[in-house]
Amino acid sequence: MKKHGKTVLFGIYAGMAIGFGGMLNIIANTLLSSAPIWGRILGSLLFPIGLTMVCFLSFNLFTGKIGYLFDNDRSYLLFLLFVYIGNILGSLLMGAFCRVVFSETALMETANAIAGGKLFALEFLPIIKVFAGSVLCGVLVYLAILSYKEFKKVYLKIIGIFLTIGLFVFLKFDHCIANMYYFAFAWTYGNGVTYLALAVVTLGNSLGAIALNEGIKAFKKLVKMHKEKKQNNEQESA
Repeated sequence: MKKHGKTVLFGIYAGMAIGFGGMLNIIANTLLSSAPIWGRILGSLLFPIGLTMVCFLSFNLFTGKIGYLFDNDRSYLLFLLFVYIGNILGSLLMGAFCRVVFSETALMETANAIAGGKLFALEFLPIIKVFAGSVLCGVLVYLAILSYKEFKKVYLKIIGIFLTIGLFVFLKFDHCIANMYYFAFAWTYGNGVTYLALAVVTLGNSLGAIALNEGIKAFKKLVKMHKEKKQNNEQESA
């Protein structure tokens, strides 16, 4: 029970960190509202601070863990559930905090606009568009985590995180935990579409991360088989 409590707690921290990145994105877009493209660029440069905090402080982020689903036993599913619950709580706390603090400011208008843009009509094409973007977001988040794990130098870890996360923010791909924060800030939870949007994006993020992880494993296996075959051929011809 203590172990699950720590998992949830570090999930809450991760949700708050992603919410912090979302808040910086909202501030950037508000300050540069007269030049939207520059606000979008600045927001893309600031949002990755949230995931950088998650990585360097070892917080539990669902989209950073889900890709390794098939690398673990069934107990990992319970771990993911507690992480997701923690992320929900953390993002809601951060969103509610910002809603109270910035309720009478221009940030509220920006938050409403961003959250509103992430809700879709209950039609096939809008849902598929959001799903496809969320799959690509899952791929980019996986690459960010991979960069942090594989690169030895700190500056390369940071560059890898900022390039991948900044790209999905700039392209307006959907990230389920970030969306939870935006929806809490704008408080769209009275709208049933909010829950459908979160389900679609969570599924897309998960599929993107899992597919890339499995694809990388399959590629490594093929490379290994090719090397072994080449070595066997060399030994036979010797």
